[in-house]
Amino acid sequence: MPARAESGDALSIRAIRQRLGLSQADFAQLLGFSVRTIQSVEQGWRKPSAALRRMALLFLITHLQGPRLAKICCWEERSCPPELRENCVAYRCGQGHLCWFLTGTLCGGRRCRSWAQKEKLCLACPVFHHLLAEQ
Repeated sequence: MPARAESGDALSIRAIRQRLGLSQADFAQLLGFSVRTIQSVEQGWRKPSAALRRMALLFLITHLQGPRLAKICCWEERSCPPELRENCVAYRCGQGHLCWFLTGTLCGGRRCRSWAQKEKLCLACPVFHHLLAEQ
């Protein structure tokens, strides 16, 4: 049975690739995936893996934010208390713009069951929206 077709939202693999102005081959090469994987996901034959979703989002965010990226501190924007900051990978390594990427399935000190569940929380987070905004 084929995978459910990827939604037509602005953060689908196809939409991200097109927003970046890349061919499937170029996108696959830059992200370290096969062209067949990108084609299969875009055609809805298979769901994108968590690794593909995360790499595509990382590439899009770095493209949109450029040098401004390192100035974004999620813990400041979210007013995280000191005890939460001390247990956060993003805070400990000073990479607040990568909180969604570095913390695996943790969000706000709580573990999500999967990347898909964590991604839903990220998509509702104002910091993540800030990262996706074109500057």
